[in-house]
Amino acid sequence: MKLHAFPSSRSEGEQSGAGGLALFAMMTAAEVCEGTPAAQSQAFFSAIGRRMATLEPLEGVSDAAVLCARINGFWQDLGWGEIELTVGDDAIVVHHRNLPKALTSDQQDSWNTMLLGLLQGAYDAWFRVLGSGPALHTAGQWQGDIVELRHGR
Repeated sequence: MKLHAFPSSRSEGEQSGAGGLALFAMMTAAEVCEGTPAAQSQAFFSAIGRRMATLEPLEGVSDAAVLCARINGFWQDLGWGEIELTVGDDAIVVHHRNLPKALTSDQQDSWNTMLLGLLQGAYDAWFRVLGSGPALHTAGQWQGDIVELRHGR
């Protein structure tokens, strides 16, 4: 992996440090995935996702279209794609697409592992704020370039 694979704030004329943050995120994901059991990695990334969810409070939202719009606004502000949300009889299903890709080769798939954990934590937190009970769970899986998350039994 070469440093030049990451965005440079100097070449883009901004001081956001996006290239350094991307490098930090990738290296953190790799370190966590390589240094801990899968369940521990999942719990760590889910906890970060729950923290992220607190940045978009959804208390009081009772309409699926409003919920979808609010969640989409949050992810779009981050450049993390958009969602489609379906409320079914046995689960709420979210299809999350256009997520950021790993910027370099990721042999261990730690980037996708991190994203899946973050999303599971964020959606689980949002659904719990909206009144989800302890019998319901959020589970996700990659389907090509899309993450499908199901919140239900």
